[in-house]
Amino acid sequence: MAGCSGILGGCGPGEDEIGTVAEDVNNEEPSTAEEASTGDGDSVSITGEIQSIGDNEVIIDDGTGTAKLTTLFGGFETQNVGEGDCAEASGIPFAPEDGSDNDIRLLVEDVGLANE
Repeated sequence: MAGCSGILGGCGPGEDEIGTVAEDVNNEEPSTAEEASTGDGDSVSITGEIQSIGDNEVIIDDGTGTAKLTTLFGGFETQNVGEGDCAEASGIPFAPEDGSDNDIRLLVEDVGLANE
């Protein structure tokens, strides 16, 4: 994967590690996407490999954990990114849904190809 270096040949982690962010958000009171959108949370920036893209979610793995990228109103426009790409995303992290395999959910402000 050109331009991406990291754990096990993938890309990431970026400015913030998903594993570290997960420790922080999982020690806080439970929150929802609506609460995260109020601006009470601190924005983070993650870099990782896109594992899957669905209608209402993108899963990204940075080698320290996985994040489910979500939007407040659902739906993604994933122009110029695809599965296997090294991507950057910024947004407000919050705890994953019960029973989820992901370490965090990230209410995204932006997602695109990593500039590494």
